[in-house]
Amino acid sequence: MGDLKSGFEEVDGVRLGYLIIKGKQMFALSQVFTDLLKNIPRTTVHKRMDHLKVKKHHCDLEELRKLKAINSIAFHAAKCTLISREDVEALYTSCKTERVLRTKRRKISRALSATDLRPDFAPADTFCGFWKEKKLWLGLNDSPRPLLPVRRKAWRPGNAALLPASHLPHIFSKY
Repeated sequence: MGDLKSGFEEVDGVRLGYLIIKGKQMFALSQVFTDLLKNIPRTTVHKRMDHLKVKKHHCDLEELRKLKAINSIAFHAAKCTLISREDVEALYTSCKTERVLRTKRRKISRALSATDLRPDFAPADTFCGFWKEKKLWLGLNDSPRPLLPVRRKAWRPGNAALLPASHLPHIFSKY
């Protein structure tokens, strides 16, 4: 364990431990996942890694012990994967940029949909605007027709209980 050099690097306010292997700074992928990219889904990170062709280094026993000693990986970990500093930077930039673009797109689409709503067609009551024109659509291919006046007569002679409610919209079928 004596010949392995290690240290700490701060990336975006997160302190990551590293090992120097073959002259390269190598970071524990598990720590990159849990500390640096904690708010990004693992599937997204894995897709980014595949896209960026990130090279992984599987730790030997000595490297595993050293990473445990500097608290870069869990004490109970049985194996560990390392990635280079360049790959960490590329992965971080890729994941964060993708995230920013997606949220900006969402904000822009929300802003557009909010401006598309005209105030006269955005009533407090959901159905109020639907019946505003006092017209009724009888089908998808028909044009709107004026609502029929509400009749106060019983539908059948002698059955006054079947009077339609005058405060509700009425739909009459074509028979």
